[in-house]
Amino acid sequence: MTPEHHSALQERLARNPGIILETLAEAGEATLAELIECLPAGCWHKMAGERMTDVLQLVAGWGEVTTIIHTADGIFEIGGAFPAGESGHGFYNLKSTGGLHGHLRPERCAAVYAVERPFMNKATASLLFANHAGGIMFKIFVGRDAEGQLRADQLAALRALPARMAAATEPPCTTC
Repeated sequence: MTPEHHSALQERLARNPGIILETLAEAGEATLAELIECLPAGCWHKMAGERMTDVLQLVAGWGEVTTIIHTADGIFEIGGAFPAGESGHGFYNLKSTGGLHGHLRPERCAAVYAVERPFMNKATASLLFANHAGGIMFKIFVGRDAEGQLRADQLAALRALPARMAAATEPPCTTC
């Protein structure tokens, strides 16, 4: 992406940070990861993709969240606690007897973004897991309370993640 195009996208997203980023990506404007990094400063924080499983292990303790898988053909939204997982056979295996379960390939995660931005006139806070091509593997959104507000405990946990992952003394899992 040229510096001029980057600046133009930054200006566009500053005017409308709640725009559907996938629409811009599908139009060839930029990859989703590039678009996230064009959002206004303070809206996003980037963590190393090697920390994917560490992040997911923490999120498993947050309670009710919404996991979103957005493809060109559909948007899947799964409400409930994100399942705990464990590494094995080259995957991070989500352990659940119902609802969301499956197998993730952590080595394909290039970055984890903590993002806060408005969407449809509501504050949102989420984790976006980006692959090496700049696409988003999946998203995990902070849950809402009975009044529709972001859960304060989850929002605080999300905001603490970038510093926590940067300060982690244990090396990331390399056998996942």
